[in-house]
Amino acid sequence: MADIFARLAYQATQSVLPKLSLPNSAMKYVATATNLLNGNVEGAASALMDLVFGRNSMFSDGNVITGGVPWSTLTDMFDEAYGVIRERTNLWFIAVEPIAGLSAPRVNLLATEASYTGVQLGWDSKKIGSGFSHTSTGAEPVELRITCYDCNGEIKAWFDQLKYSAAPPDGSFGLPSDYTNNFTVTHGNIQEGYGYVSPTWTMVPVSCEVNLSRSNDDFTALNLTFLQYDYFGGL
Repeated sequence: MADIFARLAYQATQSVLPKLSLPNSAMKYVATATNLLNGNVEGAASALMDLVFGRNSMFSDGNVITGGVPWSTLTDMFDEAYGVIRERTNLWFIAVEPIAGLSAPRVNLLATEASYTGVQLGWDSKKIGSGFSHTSTGAEPVELRITCYDCNGEIKAWFDQLKYSAAPPDGSFGLPSDYTNNFTVTHGNIQEGYGYVSPTWTMVPVSCEVNLSRSNDDFTALNLTFLQYDYFGGL
């Protein structure tokens, strides 16, 4: 709503305009201005659209431009869409908690990219006459892929220790509790209290790929892969 001065100006304009002989185009601009002075934003917008596009462009009269949607409805739709708290792809945190005494390095600090398939179900197709159906075969293990830099070789050395704990040089196998880690991925919105926290996965090391090149001067990026150890959430 307009303040007291705008309303006084509106009343004065309404008393003067009928005594003036203005062309129709000028009267349309005056009508838009008087609507704004009176606080009628929707009426002013409709009058302006009417002036620019013609009578068929009125917001409240089923025009083609807005599909017959009133201006107030469009404003509400914009406010609702603008108020949606969308997740950001660059806001995430990876927590690595070792189960054994083998401490994890600064994976979250040095990680640049991460990807995983949080939900992966297995299905078996069954023929029924000329048709078919599907039988669930259960859940598939989660695979976590991390691209990160290294600092003085600490992540590569950590992965080597995990490898030797799982498959020692003597040909034996180590205990899962010696080379598994708990991973939790948090990502979502910038506001505190919002976002998504993944289940904590107990994962085993799979591969550590190192890419080296002399064609450019850049940081060395490591491609780490981890696989969910079991479905039951822990050892």
